[in-house]
Parts: sequence; structure tokens; C-alpha cells
Amino acid sequence: MELERSLSVVVPAYNEAENLEGAVRDALDAAQAFDDYEVIIVNDGSEDGTREVADRLAAELAPHVRAIHHSVNRGFAESYQTGLAHAGMAYFTFLPGDHEVTRDSIDNIFGAVGTADLVVPYHGTPWNRAWHRRVLTFVCTTEINVLFGRRLNYYQGPTVYPTALARALPITTHGFFFCTEMLLNALAMGYSYVQVPLTHQERAYGQSKAVKVSNVINAEKTILKLWWSLRVKGGAAPRPSSLGPAPAAE
Repeated sequence: MELERSLSVVVPAYNEAENLEGAVRDALDAAQAFDDYEVIIVNDGSEDGTREVADRLAAELAPHVRAIHHSVNRGFAESYQTGLAHAGMAYFTFLPGDHEVTRDSIDNIFGAVGTADLVVPYHGTPWNRAWHRRVLTFVCTTEINVLFGRRLNYYQGPTVYPTALARALPITTHGFFFCTEMLLNALAMGYSYVQVPLTHQERAYGQSKAVKVSNVINAEKTILKLWWSLRVKGGAAPRPSSLGPAPAAE
């Protein structure tokens, strides 16, 4: 089933007042390659002026930019789901409000939409990232590939989904690894994918909130739970009826 060329991009932001505008403008500029597009800023209970920046951008860049506010910090997974619930376009993805993905990378990711069911970005310049983040990525990606018999380069990137599919995929973890949960379920359902390298740039302001001990523990729990569900029990979410017949099993 061929989908219309339209894209919703959610930009989750928690205390990203200094980084948010660059992230939003890059996403907005790259999305103009589509017939219709929108950028949905989700301010996740920020305390540093992110709300004011989001509202200003929504006013200046309407109708293609909207701002939604959480009254308290609810985490990346819930910010993603808030954006997804408000998405009105055929395809859906996220871009982090920390502005760590370069503009040319966004162009490449968006340019691949429609070449496969999913566009799966991965770090094409890992040496641009802090060493501890590279180590964690290598360990997690290797573990997932071994456990699930796959060969992907990365499972935590801003995958582009058909919006109907993104809404149908289970999100049971409240941690950062919901991205992996969604992607592994989509792959188990037989969807095709294309991998696209992205270029990482260090944030200009603040520190990353992704690398925490609690996130690492949550990631390991999520991986093992998914392995049990998808590999041992062989379960997978049903394919959305709006996307037509299921692809052939692998």
C-alpha cells in the first residue's frame, strides 16, 4: 500500500532551551521535501525556558510547528507517545531536541522514506561520540544481534515508520529503550527496512541525559523481555489492517 508523502516529526525536549531552535529548524527545513509536514515540539516539563522557546517557534512557524507541554517531566518514551498521538501525517519519526543530529543526516534519512517500510538510522561517525556512549552502543547492539539473529547497526535511532504502524507497535517500557522495543517488533512482523547513516554532533549546550545507570539496567531488562517474547515464545503484534496484507514471513 503506497502512502502519501507526508511526515510528522516529534521533537522531545527536556531542558533544551539553548538547543531546541536549531533542532526544530533543521527538522522543518528537511521536511519541506514532503508534500505536507509538521513538527511537534513536546516540552517535557522543562524548567529552563524550553517552554518559552517552544511557544515562540510555534507562533513564528505556524502552521507547520506546534508545541505541546507536559506539566511535569514524564520521560522520553511518553514524550514520543504524546507526539505520536497528535501526529496527522502518513509517516512519523522523532528528532531529539538536543540538536545532536546534523542537518545533512536529516536530509538523508528523510530522503530514504518510501524506499522500504522502515528507515533505520545508525551512527555513521561513531568516533564523534563520547567513548562511553560508543562502548554502550557496541555492547547493546552486539547483544541484540546475537539474541535476535539480526545484523542491524543500531536500534536506538530515529526510525521512520508509517504512522499507523507506529501506533500499533507495543511500547511497554517507560525507558529510553522503547525505540528498540518498537523496532524489534516491527522486524518480527516482517517489515522491510533500509539503514541510513547519520552524523553525530556534540550538543552545544548541556549534557546528555541518556547515559544513566538506571537507563542501562532498564535497557538490559527490556532486551531480555523482548528476547523471551519474540524469540522464545514467538509472539509479535498484529499488522495494522490499514497497511494491507502482512509481508511474507522470513
